Amino acid sequence: MSNLLGAQFNPLAENPYPFYALARQSEPVAYCPDLDAWLVTRHEDIQSILLRPELFSSRDTLTSPVKFYPRTLQELVLGFLPVPIVLNTDGADHTRFRVPLTRAFAPARMRAIEPFIRQIANRLVDQFSGQQVEIISQYAYPLALEVVLTLLGIPRQDIDQTRQWSHDWLMLMSIQLDEERQVECARGTVAFQRYIAGLIAERRAQPQDDLITTLLQFATPGAEPLTENELVILLQGLILAGHESTTNMIGTGLLLLLEEPERWRTLCEHPEYIPATVEEILRFDAPIQMFARTTTRAVELGGVALPEEASLLLLYGSGNRDSGVFAHPDEFQLQRAHNPHLAFGHGVHFCVGAALARLEGRIAFEVLTERLPQLRLVPGQELTHIPTLLFRGYERLEVAW
Repeated sequence: MSNLLGAQFNPLAENPYPFYALARQSEPVAYCPDLDAWLVTRHEDIQSILLRPELFSSRDTLTSPVKFYPRTLQELVLGFLPVPIVLNTDGADHTRFRVPLTRAFAPARMRAIEPFIRQIANRLVDQFSGQQVEIISQYAYPLALEVVLTLLGIPRQDIDQTRQWSHDWLMLMSIQLDEERQVECARGTVAFQRYIAGLIAERRAQPQDDLITTLLQFATPGAEPLTENELVILLQGLILAGHESTTNMIGTGLLLLLEEPERWRTLCEHPEYIPATVEEILRFDAPIQMFARTTTRAVELGGVALPEEASLLLLYGSGNRDSGVFAHPDEFQLQRAHNPHLAFGHGVHFCVGAALARLEGRIAFEVLTERLPQLRLVPGQELTHIPTLLFRGYERLEVAW
């Protein structure tokens, strides 16, 4: 076994795809000493892992690589401590979370909110001033955030504050901050948790037609209802995942479409292509690039012997460029016919919010192609990705028309 390839892995690389291609070809299961984890890069191996939770556990999926200062820990213990939720549980424990979540994201509810999502998207475009806008902060982010917060029943007047708290939590868990900033983010995280706990108490007293009420009222048959601590951590995760990944999908998609103007013109002329285009955006540059798994016993994967308790990083972004699955994988195709991408995972942990993300993506591009067919990139801008391990997306994207 060679450690040389895994040592080259940079999880924050602006362009990780050349490394992914090299790894798939030469060492598809490679050990990364810096992360003490095995990198899994082939679509077949990733899919196999996701279909065998009894061998590859999700229990460490949300483990943060960040080291906390003592002052940070003193702040965090004032809130709700981390507990296993839907992403980092397996078997019956996972089902206990999955069943009420599936009820909360039922297809009928998703269909019913389509006019509401379109209304938000049009309102945001109405608010554009002049003929240039930073499209992520003025469109992609507020669209995704308002949709998920409204589904949860969070008042519009609290959206800006919730945005800041959510950002604090993301930075706290993703980046090794200096002590003062880490403590500040910890305080924001605790305030976020207490706010969510207050919403839960309100819904217990006065149920509403929202996701929080559904989670409170519908328990998995034969299982204990979710505790307050579990609900707080679950809802905190839903808010973050529900808007960060969708924001990044929309922002990345716009760049892919506008950097080749013919793509944008084609989509404006053929809006019926948009659903397939959303799937191609998710494949080509997935908003979530990786998830972790842990072996429950010694096992062989791709010809490599893995010990029990081995940490694995499933590189979804690499699997989505696997030439063994996708024809011309490094080409962005508006109408890709065969697209079994891994952006939403696979198996029992398939993303419960996938239908919502697809709906938001479709409407976001339908509104923009209809209302701003002359949209173009502002030349000369520097494009950089947000510096987080979990989410991949651009910090800013200036467009004009």
